[in-house]
Amino acid sequence: MFGSTYSLYISDRNLPTNTLPITCTESEISQLRDLDHRCMDRGWAWVVMLASFVCLMMVNGIAFSAGVYNVVFLEYFGENKCTTAWVGSLISATSAGTGVISSFLTNRFSCRISIIVGGVVATAGMVLSAFAQSVQFLVVSYGLVAGAGLGLVYTPALVAIGYYFEERRVFATGFALTGGGVGVFIFPPMIKFFIDKYSWRGSFLLMGGVTLNICIFGGLMRPLQLTTDTRKRKEGVAVTDFTFLRNTKLILLSFSCLFWASGLGIGFVHLSAYAVANDSSELGASFLISVIGIGNTVFRLITGMAANHPAVDSLTVYSGTLGIVGLISLCCPLLMVTTVGQMFYALLFGMYTSSAVVLVAPLVVEFVAVSSLASALGVVNLMTGIGYLIGAPLAGWLYDTTGLYVNSFYLSGVCFLLSSAVILAAPLFGEEKIVFTEDVKENSQPNGCMMKISMK
Repeated sequence: MFGSTYSLYISDRNLPTNTLPITCTESEISQLRDLDHRCMDRGWAWVVMLASFVCLMMVNGIAFSAGVYNVVFLEYFGENKCTTAWVGSLISATSAGTGVISSFLTNRFSCRISIIVGGVVATAGMVLSAFAQSVQFLVVSYGLVAGAGLGLVYTPALVAIGYYFEERRVFATGFALTGGGVGVFIFPPMIKFFIDKYSWRGSFLLMGGVTLNICIFGGLMRPLQLTTDTRKRKEGVAVTDFTFLRNTKLILLSFSCLFWASGLGIGFVHLSAYAVANDSSELGASFLISVIGIGNTVFRLITGMAANHPAVDSLTVYSGTLGIVGLISLCCPLLMVTTVGQMFYALLFGMYTSSAVVLVAPLVVEFVAVSSLASALGVVNLMTGIGYLIGAPLAGWLYDTTGLYVNSFYLSGVCFLLSSAVILAAPLFGEEKIVFTEDVKENSQPNGCMMKISMK
């Protein structure tokens, strides 16, 4: 009785030749095929999509409500704009920058474990923030601890979509990311209500309870049975061998994310304070973040559906919308002089930044394939985190130096335009993405098979 030899070829001319043998039974191979086919794009996949929606709603809702807290902290602690901006920029930066750690947890354990751990850590950070006596304490508790917890949630919530969807992956990703827009719409007024009713310290305690719900929805991220071990082995090649980073398209996408994250961080952290400086009320200024969320929510879903159409090029949409929001941000000072203008800018800002967020994960899949999705997303999110880290404080420094928010939003516009320009160079490079194919041969090994992953 002869077994079969299965070879998985990772095709990328930048990768060195290497072979890693993995032994498995022939019946397991058959079961893996059947189970993957039954789970993809159907059944529990929709539960995973909804769970991802809620998790991303929590992550973005908390991280991008920092602008509401920023106005309160400026008044309560009396620090300058640059110092205070570190609180809001760090929670966004850390949540994105810990993508590498969440990728490791996802590959080593599962999406479920990473999300539950992240929910616990984020809850601890929110509760600790209620006892802050200085901006520096908030930088650690809110910016670093809560941000790290949210970061452990974000990447596996997207990776789970990649595991459970194939034909409808872009739509499912877009729908899940729409949760982020819903969070940006719901959380700022909710946090503002908590602050007015229970003080900012009480709001952190209440938000800690809200954040703990991440663990419940993380528990719904059921790992695919029988495929878990095999996927860990395949992903292990990507985790331990980072030669896929030689893919120029992925590098360009990473730097593009760094630039747009810088611009996005400036908008979310400083827009409310900019509106207050132009004689808006604090309530009206916090509502601008919700207006961003409205535009973001609607256009995330539209972008996700449109990107599924074969005539739509995701890279062109990604670059084009970033260019548009860059030009809009350069015109922002003209719109911020009236309440209607402020809302109009916030709506356009939310609309045209949505596609960048929605299309990053599908573009990563185009460049490196699902087998490396967790690791590649971790790298991209790290660069995004760096952008969030430097954008808002730099804009705050510009305000402290010049006394004008105009220059801060000029900087935001330049960042978006640079992001658009960088990714336009991607089609010039023709790296093949990492793909898996199967070649079946007979061999002399009884009652079993040998799976080889050959990189050439």
